[in-house]
Amino acid sequence: MTLPAVILILVLFAILMAFFSQSKIDYFPIALIIGAIAVVSMLTFTTVSEEEILGFIDFNTLIFIFAMQIIIYFATYNRVIEYIAIKLIFITKGNNRLFFYMICLFTGTLVAFIEDLTLSLILIPLIYRTCRILDIPAGTYMMGMTITINIGAILTPVSSLKNLIIGKEFGWGFGQYLANMGILFIITLISTIFLMDRFILKKEEKPTEKNKKILLSIIEPEIVILSRKYFITTIIIILTTFVFMILGFEPALVTIISAAILLLIHSKKTKFSDLKNEISWRIIIIFAVLFILSNSLARLGFSGMISTGLVNLVNDNIYLAVLITLSLSSLLSAFLAGTPVTIILLPIFSALIGGGFFPNPIIIAFISGVNMAGNFLPQGSACDLLTLSLAKKYNVVNLNYKRLLKNGALFATIHFIIILGYTMIYTLILS
Repeated sequence: MTLPAVILILVLFAILMAFFSQSKIDYFPIALIIGAIAVVSMLTFTTVSEEEILGFIDFNTLIFIFAMQIIIYFATYNRVIEYIAIKLIFITKGNNRLFFYMICLFTGTLVAFIEDLTLSLILIPLIYRTCRILDIPAGTYMMGMTITINIGAILTPVSSLKNLIIGKEFGWGFGQYLANMGILFIITLISTIFLMDRFILKKEEKPTEKNKKILLSIIEPEIVILSRKYFITTIIIILTTFVFMILGFEPALVTIISAAILLLIHSKKTKFSDLKNEISWRIIIIFAVLFILSNSLARLGFSGMISTGLVNLVNDNIYLAVLITLSLSSLLSAFLAGTPVTIILLPIFSALIGGGFFPNPIIIAFISGVNMAGNFLPQGSACDLLTLSLAKKYNVVNLNYKRLLKNGALFATIHFIIILGYTMIYTLILS
């Protein structure tokens, strides 16, 4: 292990994580500089070649990020998600408890397939307008949405980049995710909705019958559909995309084909040049840099050294290994963005599993920790920060940083206990 190179890469990683987890300074030029320094240092201090460094980058993941942004653009452009959300609101007929349950179940499930920020940008204005018509404060409904979003993120390999990266490393596709995470998802989601309803929503004011009738007279799901042909075609393509991924086809290949088909179908009205500004190119570059940094640490032997230390520490105790995995991934993800945390911890836990441990409980703890720990602190989740920002914009009286921090931390603690209990029982039964 080359100590100066390891120290330099760790410092670069810490700098990038610090800039990535804040919003005041643009982290993109910092990431480019850090990437250049990392490449030069690896070429200088080690015998690694330029081709090997290029191989550090997981291009399948980058292709998936690119293609999914195009798919989500057309799903948003054709109002697919908005239509479904309005339809669910219409079904509630103004019953605020049913509305709360629908919102939480809808977001908790749909986020397993759609990126959380896009979902929030669509749902938060709808929640606010619905609550305004019903003349009830919107804060609890927004808070329920953002807390359950972090729960739903554990369900599939495509719900987040974290899951996609972990799934590729350990060979977990849709089948493995649903089989191992499904029961945990249901227990956590249902218990969270029940507790929020029982101890928070129950104490709040309810809409009047007059306001319920006003809501039903105003809301009309069909009105959001701009073109029924494009609307139905987009739904079919999106459903087909997920069916192929569930059947085990490579997500990057499936999504890039689906994105190309959507571009062809919409070519008369929308060119790629029209939506290229909607694609976050810088996030693709930044993840390439993160892959270089993480795999540089693995190549230098740092990840192996840490995992060897963990193997010696747990001394063949699978329960202790699960506890350390869950605690470490949760702690880091509570303060920092989950995807960079996943990338830096992945080679460590991968080597830990390679030490002979039963892999599934450790993988479950890893997935759960990096996803659900975002509820501990609002700054640990981009979705939480977006919700607070929009709540401030709409002058929502019962949702601010203090309230989300208090309730988010409480439910994150409950989730931690549920995850720990689930993984321990899972280990006891199946190991």
